[in-house]
Amino acid sequence: MSTITARVPLLGGGVYTVVFEGRTIQSITKSRKKTDLCVGPTLFDIQVNGYGGETCKIRSPEKKEVLRFITQLFRQVGVGWWIPTVCTGQPETLKTAFQYLGEAVSEDPDVADSIPGFHLEGPYLSPEEGPRGVHDLDAIRPPDWDEFRRLQDCSGNRIRYITLAPEATGAPEFIRKCVDSGVVVSMGHTNLGRDDLRRAVEAGATLSTHLGNGAHDMIQRHNNYLWYQLACRETFASFISDGQHLPEDCLTCMLRAKGLDLSVITSDCVNLGGLPAGLYGGVEMLPSGRLCAVGTKNLAGSSSQLLECTETVIRLGRVSHEEGWRLASVQPARALRLDSRLGMEPGKEATLTVYRYRDEGPRIDVVETWVAGRKVFDAERSERVAIRQGSLDMRE
Repeated sequence: MSTITARVPLLGGGVYTVVFEGRTIQSITKSRKKTDLCVGPTLFDIQVNGYGGETCKIRSPEKKEVLRFITQLFRQVGVGWWIPTVCTGQPETLKTAFQYLGEAVSEDPDVADSIPGFHLEGPYLSPEEGPRGVHDLDAIRPPDWDEFRRLQDCSGNRIRYITLAPEATGAPEFIRKCVDSGVVVSMGHTNLGRDDLRRAVEAGATLSTHLGNGAHDMIQRHNNYLWYQLACRETFASFISDGQHLPEDCLTCMLRAKGLDLSVITSDCVNLGGLPAGLYGGVEMLPSGRLCAVGTKNLAGSSSQLLECTETVIRLGRVSHEEGWRLASVQPARALRLDSRLGMEPGKEATLTVYRYRDEGPRIDVVETWVAGRKVFDAERSERVAIRQGSLDMRE
């Protein structure tokens, strides 16, 4: 049996003693102990393309250990759960990636405890310049249920959610089949109209992927897909709160329009995340952390991890400490229908982050990370895993 005594922002900020045995929280009771520690459900990043020089689009069996490497890096910053993302590619590329991802999780129970599923972003997206983002136009195609089932089989039935453009030919029926099979459907990289949104929601779509990005630079000011999705009360929306993808006032307004009860933050970080400023092939990492195509100001992905995004959403999104932590933990779990597991109450999984919080900045310093009742990172005792720049795969 293990105990943690700390302030619990999600329970109003009072000090509580959390008791857990095995994987499960047994009790949470008030305590009179004085402490500067805080504890909350672990940070949960639902969209990770890669980090530390490595990509989640695995191409060879020897790269399966990438999941353990990224998991260890994330646990050091309080991210106990994360979702590897595989983006648009040709059929064999996707099949290979999901096969090796599935094998990696099957072969390593410790890593499996931190990865509750995978995310397929594309290839069923808008082919239009702007909404398509940096996804390969040659690989964009209409939804194909048989293809998706093959990918799901390769993954070991671990694709937790899929991002698609609901205006694509055959999308409503595809969405129904996904939802019936237990897969969450998110709308993204889309040029949807009002009717497309309505049909997608009626079919079971419940999320918008990184709303505000993967969009045209110029849109009709009143009637456009951003307003339609912000106004929808049947769907969650994720936002990239890295300080680069959504300007301060935009992030604040989007969070207020959607409502914190339907909002999620994510890093959407790429393989260059965590690396120092410099040139990496055709991409430049600026000292600010902004990733740009060389010679332009155009974004080439996110370099932040979710702890940084949590600090940023509190600062730029004008939300409280408790609200920021909620946006990065239980809200992602709700959006992916995993809230029966993650939360601060008896019966939930003892997957927790212990940290110190300072208003200046704000600053969050991770002290411990617990996953499924096991302490997997201790800032005072654990040997930190270092980012290995020499392994960078520039094909992503």
